[in-house]
Amino acid sequence: MITTIALDLDNTLLTSDKTISLRTETVLKQLHAAGKRIVLCTGRPIKAIQPFLKQLALTKPTDYSITFNGGLVQQNTTGDVLARNSVTKADIQPLYDYAKANHFPLDVIDLKQVYSLVDLGKSPYEQFMNGLIPFNDITFTALPADDQYGKVVSAYEDVAAIQANLPQAVNDKFHVVPSRRNLLEYLPAGTDKSAGLKALLGHFDEDFENLMAFGDEENDLGMLKAAKVGVAMANAIPTVKAATTDETLSNDEDGVAVFLENYFD
Repeated sequence: MITTIALDLDNTLLTSDKTISLRTETVLKQLHAAGKRIVLCTGRPIKAIQPFLKQLALTKPTDYSITFNGGLVQQNTTGDVLARNSVTKADIQPLYDYAKANHFPLDVIDLKQVYSLVDLGKSPYEQFMNGLIPFNDITFTALPADDQYGKVVSAYEDVAAIQANLPQAVNDKFHVVPSRRNLLEYLPAGTDKSAGLKALLGHFDEDFENLMAFGDEENDLGMLKAAKVGVAMANAIPTVKAATTDETLSNDEDGVAVFLENYFD
């Protein structure tokens, strides 16, 4: 039985204007009231998704989110950590050295803020986040050495070329995956959304047989393949469509709501 519905945000749950449609909100609230877990699965930290959690009223003690693309599982209202995987400044050093040599930007994210490494040049990531989390412009030298970081990102026009040429020292420390066509994410090794969901489902003595997941990009592949019901959006990349059991309409056509209405009718 499906007990848990995992939802990617950008270009899946959210429309192109970064909102949750009224139809989708209504369906998700109905399913939540009926006992289904609604789990937002995103690369963002939990602070940056609070408006969506509030809109969907995901405030019960059993309500959790998967953030940092699976690196962190947190209770929505208290922020209590159920599972965590992170990297240190020392882990980031080889990536910083490569970015400096190849002239592309990096932003480093912890639980509370984003550190823009301005000695590499300011990226468009702050504009993309649109005020959902504070940004701090610093150099890599000033990056706190005692912090734990959920991920590093490159917001850059040619992330495919960056990924194709990463040195082994970077690939040893990070699971590198694009989350958008122009956004490359460096996650702690072994981290993806399926890892976070496995920890969450295990907390409730359940497994992937109880999971339905929706997504559109490469960083969703792990959870879509693992889920009993994996649903690709019509706007998903071909790799995602090839890996899923089902497909629905696009994010701008209430694809999540339409599939859920039909499945749980």
